[in-house]
Amino acid sequence: MKMKNKIWFFLGFRRFKGLRKRGIEDLREKRRTFKEKVLALDRNSLEQEIFGSCVILKNLAIVQSNMPMSTDYILEELMENSNLLRGSYGEMLFRWRSGYGQDSFNVLDERIHTKAARNFAFILSKTEQINPAELVESMRVFEEAFAGDRMTRAMKRASRKSIVTTMAATASIFAILMNFSIVVVFMDMLNMIGGLEGGF
Repeated sequence: MKMKNKIWFFLGFRRFKGLRKRGIEDLREKRRTFKEKVLALDRNSLEQEIFGSCVILKNLAIVQSNMPMSTDYILEELMENSNLLRGSYGEMLFRWRSGYGQDSFNVLDERIHTKAARNFAFILSKTEQINPAELVESMRVFEEAFAGDRMTRAMKRASRKSIVTTMAATASIFAILMNFSIVVVFMDMLNMIGGLEGGF
């Protein structure tokens, strides 16, 4: 009797272990998808902050149009007027003052990994080499590209939703037609069976 209990205990433990392992894998997968969604939302808000920094830089260039601005001054102003990117601008300023040169501006691309961050970092790296009027024009081009990119993404999202809605409507119509066909065939079959019974 004891041997039988041991076997049942062993089999039950193995089953519990398998269930536990699958449960842990499911939790990991759910956590991974949740983390991806949070990162997407965070990336979106960081891109909005980059757009705000673009507007600030453009306004600085308009106000300081008769004299060139230093990279230190620009980064300090961006750092003071930003929330989410304050640490990134602080790191860029630290690297710039430490003598890293153009490599200082890679911080945005390292932390955000988007095309907008890469383009804005490139513009920031050229601020000392171009005059404020050219900087204003560069910011306008960046704003247009940024708006176009966001518009494209919004259109893709709307297109996906439209496809899903169209597929759902098509499936509903198909189900209604199938239901109608089945009812018609079934009614014809009943009439045929009724005709056969009447003949006997």
